[in-house]
Amino acid sequence: MKYNHVMRTSCLAALICLSLSAVSLANGPVTDSAKASDPAFSVPVVSNPIPNEAIKDLEIVEDQGRWLVSDKALEQYGIREADHAKGTYWFRLPKARNGSTAWQNENVQLTLPGRAVSGGRTINIRHVRRPLGISYVLGNGTTEKNELLPPSQPVHTVPELREVQDAAPAAVKEGKMGTVLFWDPVMKEDANLPSLQTHQPVMSPCAFRLTESGIELRNPDFDMLASTYTSKGYAMWPLLDNNFNPKLTHQILSNSRLQDTMVRQLVGYALLYDFKGYNIDFENINYSDKDALTAFVAKISQACHAYGIKLSMDVTPLSDSPNWSLVYDRAALAPHLDYLMVMAYDQFGRSSAKAGPVASYPWVERAVQNTIDLVPPSKVLLGMPLYMRLWYESSDGRDLPKDIRDWPAVVGAPPMKGVKYGEEKTEAAETPALPMLVQVVTAEQENARRVKQPVIMPVELDGETYKRRVLPRHIKTAPKKLTTTPSTSSAHKGSGKSKLFVRTLTMADSEDILKAYKDYVVWNDNLQLYYLELPLTTGTVKIWFEDEKSLKAKAGLVQAYGLGGAAFWRKGFEPLHFWQRFAKHELT
Repeated sequence: MKYNHVMRTSCLAALICLSLSAVSLANGPVTDSAKASDPAFSVPVVSNPIPNEAIKDLEIVEDQGRWLVSDKALEQYGIREADHAKGTYWFRLPKARNGSTAWQNENVQLTLPGRAVSGGRTINIRHVRRPLGISYVLGNGTTEKNELLPPSQPVHTVPELREVQDAAPAAVKEGKMGTVLFWDPVMKEDANLPSLQTHQPVMSPCAFRLTESGIELRNPDFDMLASTYTSKGYAMWPLLDNNFNPKLTHQILSNSRLQDTMVRQLVGYALLYDFKGYNIDFENINYSDKDALTAFVAKISQACHAYGIKLSMDVTPLSDSPNWSLVYDRAALAPHLDYLMVMAYDQFGRSSAKAGPVASYPWVERAVQNTIDLVPPSKVLLGMPLYMRLWYESSDGRDLPKDIRDWPAVVGAPPMKGVKYGEEKTEAAETPALPMLVQVVTAEQENARRVKQPVIMPVELDGETYKRRVLPRHIKTAPKKLTTTPSTSSAHKGSGKSKLFVRTLTMADSEDILKAYKDYVVWNDNLQLYYLELPLTTGTVKIWFEDEKSLKAKAGLVQAYGLGGAAFWRKGFEPLHFWQRFAKHELT
């Protein structure tokens, strides 16, 4: 029966892939080769706030919560520089939590939080001191200074990282959403960040990147960021990306020794900063590297799980794109991952020739359905956008001014039909998600069913029978073809200079447009989005808004399909009230 199950899974995957081309053409490109240059996905360079100050002898200098010491003083603990330019130091890995010695005593180069100064480096030991085994004495604040406490005997060997046990077990939180993750590319300390009372809140700073020599830590002051998130109750699962670089990724996937170095670094950094997990974000990979990608993830998984580190991975919705979608062998990857994030965006990317939404409800639901055919639903996190696109069909070949106060005059009356922005439907919008229904059928019945009713999702094969999920009746399962015909208003006729402009609009920034042109904003019940079509004297603005109402609709899919939780791209795009309203009521 195992053989038959494999054959059925393989055939199902093939059928899905064969049908994806039609789905992609109907709903716009699932993935976008311009993503690497899209400002919505940019990861800015983090400046180094550590002062350019050389510390003397064993002194500990306090600076805005940091404990700064000289790296020369750390040599007595055996902490010695490996690469001055990169700010890395040598350490050894301890025995794994599960008792494995596969990585024990392996040397690894890790970057310590600090900056280069005259004669060496200044290091912040405030939070990394415990895994480094550093002792200290505190002065009286007036005449005595805080100082490092030298070990009884100087250490001449590479020090072993210490696994720091949590002082108390994490409180078990109740929450209908399960795991909720926010990606954070800006990595800025936020003292006002609210806590999130969900089962497992996670922050994923975009901190690590693959390079030809190993893994690069992209935040020189990462110690303070990790402390801020931990104090708010968020587990830390930093993101590791490949910079959308297929050539570099191929080189890494072809180099087993370099992969082993990277695996040791991931374990080392997790011990150093007390990470609870990692989030892999490898995108734009040569399809020919598909099997090598799966093998590399399996290698990372083996080490991470041995040390009690969770592993998650980002994938795009299924499409016919080799480098952006088909390269992910989702069924083969799933056993090695704790979670698989479906990045249910961009339905219409920045380089699309037609205007369209970032994540309409039917398109997102189809992405979920296709994914859980290959991956257990409990491992799937639904990725949702906190941004949208502003599309401008210009009749004079010029883009809109950045400031909406400088936009051209509106021509034409607001639409007469539809639910306007700010008006609420109380019945359909408030219908709670129905509980998951499970039906048991034989394998023959399941095969016959798939020919006639492809929207009923199999859960697992159990001996001679299939358990399958029956979709709640209220869920839309067949996305309608999205109409993206350009506007034919009189302002566009005869100009001969028409051009489509597009820009990224965050949820926070979109609120000014919603307020200014609310009479032109109408709720699209099929797409579960507010839609603006604004006729101006020089062209037409089109926006499919992501707001709390659209996110609530998509978040309902987590419950309806029994998913493991949700993820959001990205922190910093949300308005201030997002945490008090949507996060408080929908994510807890």
